[in-house]
Amino acid sequence: MRTRIMAKCSKVCFFAGAAAVLVMLVPYLILGEDAIVTYHDQLDGEMIAYILQAKHLFQGTTLPEFLGGASKTALTMPAPACVLLFLTGNYFAALVSMQVLGSLCGYVGMYSLAKECTGCKWTAVVAGVLYAYLPFLPVYGLSQYGLPLLVFCLLQIKKGRYVKSSLCYVICYALTSSLVLIGFGVLGMLALWILWELICFRREKRLLTGKPSGKAALRLLSAWLIMLVIYILENFTLLKQMLGLGGENASREISHKAEYALSPAPFWKQLLKGLWQGGQHSEDMHMYFLAAAVLLVGLFCMAHKKISGTQKKLLTVMGACAGINLCVAVLSALWESTAGIALRKSLAALGAFQMNRLLWLAPCFWYLLLACTLAFAVCWCREAAGMQKVIAAVGTMAVAVALGVTGVTVLISSNLKPNIQKLRMPDYKAISYSDYYAVGVMEQVADFLTEYTGQAQKDYRVVSLGIDPAAAYYHGFYCLDGYSNNYSLEYKHRFRNIIWPELKKSDYLREYFDTWGNRCYLFTSECPGYYTMEKNTFYFNHYEIDLGGLRELGGSYIISAAYIVNATEQGLTLLREEPFETEESYYRIFLYGLAEE
Repeated sequence: MRTRIMAKCSKVCFFAGAAAVLVMLVPYLILGEDAIVTYHDQLDGEMIAYILQAKHLFQGTTLPEFLGGASKTALTMPAPACVLLFLTGNYFAALVSMQVLGSLCGYVGMYSLAKECTGCKWTAVVAGVLYAYLPFLPVYGLSQYGLPLLVFCLLQIKKGRYVKSSLCYVICYALTSSLVLIGFGVLGMLALWILWELICFRREKRLLTGKPSGKAALRLLSAWLIMLVIYILENFTLLKQMLGLGGENASREISHKAEYALSPAPFWKQLLKGLWQGGQHSEDMHMYFLAAAVLLVGLFCMAHKKISGTQKKLLTVMGACAGINLCVAVLSALWESTAGIALRKSLAALGAFQMNRLLWLAPCFWYLLLACTLAFAVCWCREAAGMQKVIAAVGTMAVAVALGVTGVTVLISSNLKPNIQKLRMPDYKAISYSDYYAVGVMEQVADFLTEYTGQAQKDYRVVSLGIDPAAAYYHGFYCLDGYSNNYSLEYKHRFRNIIWPELKKSDYLREYFDTWGNRCYLFTSECPGYYTMEKNTFYFNHYEIDLGGLRELGGSYIISAAYIVNATEQGLTLLREEPFETEESYYRIFLYGLAEE
């Protein structure tokens, strides 16, 4: 009877946690495309990759809309299988689906992994819910959200349990994650795990303890090979380009990454930052409970001379998690250090590879450490007596406070907070999904050009000024500008000629484009680094552009988010005096054509 009640309570806890995760879906259902979504490295780039790749799935090797017809490797999807969600044409629904599925997978994975390692259901629920709410970008698929479930499945494969279903998830993870962002790290860590299992096997065989078997290593090796093959097939063209195996076209396929300027960062500074804050797009607010865990273990070591089996197991897992993340932080810091930069400069375009993405692995192990810390505190309080119980209570109180602060910080940093603010205050000043893509405005521009020229969108090329080119791509325009981390070096040089009049006015813009160049945009020295100009807030007084170079690339029109005072002097013609806008639109669009030579 007691067992049945406990099983029922376990199910209730699990589904209560899942319901808490699904709460994040409510604002999206109410607000629709007016919901607030992180746009940096998401709406401006990865979303466009999915949209254009979906349009040309299994069709050729180029994307005709992008940068005048760039190779498909210019827009590599972070989670290839997720492109299927974009085939419906409802791109917002596809993004929300990725968010909800990713968060649920993160919850189930962390719950399963934490329960496996701690045996405590409620700590698994807490860790799972917090992990699900971390502000990972959904466009990266299961790269980060799916990692705990991958680790759990690999543990099952090692133990010989649920091998077939676990291998199915391994396949799913490889199809919905990125090789260059996290897959390389997963493959590397799994290879080290396999090596460790082989060392343990040889040691057991030498000591003749029990019945030594190398099957665990073989099973893990099969998972590693499956992931490797899938990643290679998904990224075959990109890998060929990176390795310079393009044959006769190799010179034309030189990536603009060859001109990346690599600057070293102090090793210790990067190490501490990686350990304490995490990396870009992998911030997980772990510093509070990490400090509490250190305090708890310190108090335990001072107060205890004996250690129980459960406590030893939890401490082992906590040590392993901290050790893994320390190694990850060290490798990332070395890659950014003076020695690392010296090595990378000898690797040409390969030197631009961001090994610091290894830090994407860290949140999974930090939140497993959180679950173990909670379980350890409970175990110590239950088993302690006398003065030790008081010390255990102090440590547990510190952990509870850290947990509360972490929970609040995670919620504030999550996508739920700005959308709740939007529901409370409709005039909340944050760019929404529809704002960013100029929904309701770009359609007007497209319809006007169809009527004005009698041409389809594929018959002319546009560039954007003061508004991210992603908005034009989203609405089917064929563009000469865009955001890519792997396009032709030759194209970069040709585009540089177009924007040179503005680059020479600003050292910042010139260095930004020449030494990085992922944003192949129409920059302006009057407002450098700003690509979302809200209506009625700005206008260009002295904008300059090389129209000859723009014509050579095939450009016909400039979509500007602000009025250009000196347009006539530059050879631009305002095609309609009345700007394109709606009452609620974020943008007011001015459409300029290139005057005849």
